[in-house]
Amino acid sequence: MTVTGLFRALICAMASASLAPVSAYAQDEQKVPPPYTAPNNQVRFGNTALFRNLIPPATLEAQSAEEYAQIIHDAERKKTLLPDDNALVKRVRDIVNHEIPFALKWNDRAKNWKWGINVIKSPEVRMYCLPGGKIVVYSGLIDKLHLNDNEIGMMIGHGIAHALREHARERLGRQQAEQLTGGTMPQLFGFANLQSEPLGIGDQLMAMKYAPADETEADVIGSEIASRAGYDPRAAVTLWNKIDTATRRADNGFIWMHPYGPERRQDLLKRMPDMMPLYAKAVGKTIDQLPNYGGLGRFKKSGR
Repeated sequence: MTVTGLFRALICAMASASLAPVSAYAQDEQKVPPPYTAPNNQVRFGNTALFRNLIPPATLEAQSAEEYAQIIHDAERKKTLLPDDNALVKRVRDIVNHEIPFALKWNDRAKNWKWGINVIKSPEVRMYCLPGGKIVVYSGLIDKLHLNDNEIGMMIGHGIAHALREHARERLGRQQAEQLTGGTMPQLFGFANLQSEPLGIGDQLMAMKYAPADETEADVIGSEIASRAGYDPRAAVTLWNKIDTATRRADNGFIWMHPYGPERRQDLLKRMPDMMPLYAKAVGKTIDQLPNYGGLGRFKKSGR
């Protein structure tokens, strides 16, 4: 069988991934927001991306954990890892811990993730949540952009959503598929030894550029998680405006990895009426009792 034929046979035989189905959203007591379709029908909630199955989730999570451990080790060696009793570390961990309970329904594996949360002192405007729930925040993101807790909450929610929806796993899988259909057999694709062979994903994860559909999906799911945890969803707009302004000119910078523009901003605003009731309930207020935020209104649904 040719390499291309083998690849096609594998695609046909693939089982569904471990992502939580869209029905988990529909069964929620709030029943909002409504089913979502990303731009150009690229990704839909609950859709199983076959490319993900080229890389077992346990393998990617294990090697992400190794990458995370190396990042923390290097920061300790350079004395840039902020200690557990640092005020910024406590602030970030508190926000993450508020959000985790609302994240678990999106991926069955997340219930067993060993979450890790650390902050590195650095001027970089950067953060990421690696597969398996390993979160690294660079202090420049918060200090240089003067982020408030609502904005941090939206940023953390967005990063967690990328991990929950396995966007990195899918994009790495696509790379392997391209190599297969191109007639080459990469070292990664050694079926018998896949659990033990290193993926070499460190640099790729740190500089991965997500597709617009990935970003929109992470915006919606991340905002839903953060809103339920008590962080104002309107902060997503001020957050990404700040990040765009601060990193637009940087080659391969944060806004390059997480593309943002007028269409994505408009989609954030369009989804706001679905998120505001979640936030209002979390903080024990009605929508009418919520103050304006960042020059934005309350985004009440029509008829309410």
